[in-house]
Amino acid sequence: MVRYVNGVRRGNFSGMIRKLLSVRAFATCSALLALVSPALAQRVDENAALDAEDAFGSNIGGEGLGIYTPSDVRGFSPTDAGNVRIEGLYIDRQTELTSRLVAGNRIRIGPSALGYAFPAPSGIADYRIRAAEADAVLSIAAKGDSFGGWLVEADALLPLAGRALGVAAGAGFYRNQYAYRNSNDVLSTSLSLVWRPDDSTEIKPFWSRVGVDDEEAYPLVIGDGQKLPARMARRRFLGQDWADFEVERVTWGGVGRTRLGEFTLRGGIFRSANITTEGHTLLLDAAPPGTLAARSVIAGPRRSNASTSGEINIARPFATGRVRHELLFAMRARSQQRLYGGSDRQSLAPAPFDEGLAVPRPTFAFGPRTEDRVRQWTAGIAWQVRLDGVGRINLGLQRSDYRKRVTAPAGPLPESRAKPWLFNVAAEVELTPRLALYGGMTRGLEESDVAPEIAVNRDEAPPAIRTRQIDAGLRWRAGSLTLIAGGFEIEKPYYGLDRANIFRRLGTVTHRGIEASLSGSPAEGLTLVAGGVLLDARLAGEEVAGGSIGRRPIGTPSRSLVGNIDWRLPGLPALSLDLAVEHSGGRHGDAANRVRIPARTTGDIGARYRFRLGDLPAVLRVQATNLFDSYGWDVEGNNAFVYTPSRQILARIAVDI
Repeated sequence: MVRYVNGVRRGNFSGMIRKLLSVRAFATCSALLALVSPALAQRVDENAALDAEDAFGSNIGGEGLGIYTPSDVRGFSPTDAGNVRIEGLYIDRQTELTSRLVAGNRIRIGPSALGYAFPAPSGIADYRIRAAEADAVLSIAAKGDSFGGWLVEADALLPLAGRALGVAAGAGFYRNQYAYRNSNDVLSTSLSLVWRPDDSTEIKPFWSRVGVDDEEAYPLVIGDGQKLPARMARRRFLGQDWADFEVERVTWGGVGRTRLGEFTLRGGIFRSANITTEGHTLLLDAAPPGTLAARSVIAGPRRSNASTSGEINIARPFATGRVRHELLFAMRARSQQRLYGGSDRQSLAPAPFDEGLAVPRPTFAFGPRTEDRVRQWTAGIAWQVRLDGVGRINLGLQRSDYRKRVTAPAGPLPESRAKPWLFNVAAEVELTPRLALYGGMTRGLEESDVAPEIAVNRDEAPPAIRTRQIDAGLRWRAGSLTLIAGGFEIEKPYYGLDRANIFRRLGTVTHRGIEASLSGSPAEGLTLVAGGVLLDARLAGEEVAGGSIGRRPIGTPSRSLVGNIDWRLPGLPALSLDLAVEHSGGRHGDAANRVRIPARTTGDIGARYRFRLGDLPAVLRVQATNLFDSYGWDVEGNNAFVYTPSRQILARIAVDI
């Protein structure tokens, strides 16, 4: 199933344009874009299906596919767990990375994680930064959709001294329209440099900013704990014009590598910040259609998440006969600050369920906020061994020092500390040139999820948790097709919402599953990417034994299946058709496991037509998502639901200059 990272919506256009024109970074990026001369193709050739290595999740140019994403791998979030990398280097990511800065990402699990030092139990989401090469490229893209949204993007890769020195810049303006007929305006800008004084050295500093303005909050429908809400009409605005979000997302830093004799030195330092200057959460009690439903709103003062993090490592490759080795020493660290709390909840006048009724903005009385600080460093040693035709081994040992201090309105809380030893061991054995077996075990220290919007203690973050994973499977190559299939088991402490909507530790969660990926080109011009996961997620502990919560976690589907086909028509290579099908199994919508969301299947269909606009290569992309307009519910928390988007038609044109 293809997913888009950037959307499209309405808002205060004249105000946004004034902001856009006043932003110095946008002007700088625009000036750089104007300098680019004709060159090789860039955005025209982007195709998520052709770029995918497997069906476990990837993204290119903001379009992704696969059974996993950076927010969901094997039922857990690599992003929330702190398992994000930029070009293989650790970052404590606090906000989304714009597609103007990064070319895409890949999910690394199973055999694809064997090449990584210190793989993580929740998988790894690895991003790659756009960088200039020897040829200049300017790409312009525009998109519109049937909801009324549109966007304009410009990206440039500009060499200043051949391949030795270059600059990459990007800018995008998005007017997003969403399923609840709410909207926002987004301005995204990025700037990065690359310096390659020799073939073994590369340094890439970068900066990016995403500003989200005038985003109207949509209501979370609060169920009665016994059944799903009544079906609602989609594309109907049920919010309030004053209930907005204003968010600033900033990421900057740099990555680099060089050789020092027989050693390879790599490092990165990053600053990631998400600042919410205005935020509202609308709650709508479920009721029979047409009858009055209770409504309320939660508003909060300015809140922020920010972190400075990074990694430095040095590796020494060597050989003993036919056996190749790499010994790596690494140091990772982060300093994270979070400011949250102080929110106020106010009741709104009731309105007929599924009908909008505007009311004046209440007077909110914000309270004092909570501040927490995390300091963590981790030192590790990894050893990788490879013998061609036989297999490879990946071993790692780490020692981490974790400290968390929380200053609540009533005063400081006791400090949380942990100094665990962590390890990983994995191996792959090549039985034949086509068939290999893999397996491994990892123990990690990861962050837990943050309390959701509807929690009494919203935005609260528990201390780091100890995690464990084992997995094993096979990889089989048959011609141009590759099959990867395996099983896994992950165990973690479980934090969730209890029946009183307090986010706290409720026990232990274990995810056992079987996953598979089939990818490749079974025929000329035909690309196939298909996969799935069957997941058995179970809770255990005193809360489960006492009947306070059910045995299944909230919102975890029992299965996820995806299939993508891209077909370039014989005799008409300029035209290709694509089909995507996604099936999501049933899941529970409440802590007591009384409300179950049924399984659903959706399909997308699209086409790409490559042509020349004068002398310039161009591509027209047309797609219909949720082709059969299926209706379903997603879970936002304990008994909190939102409906799935309706059918949407999208058209996008990209030109490389």
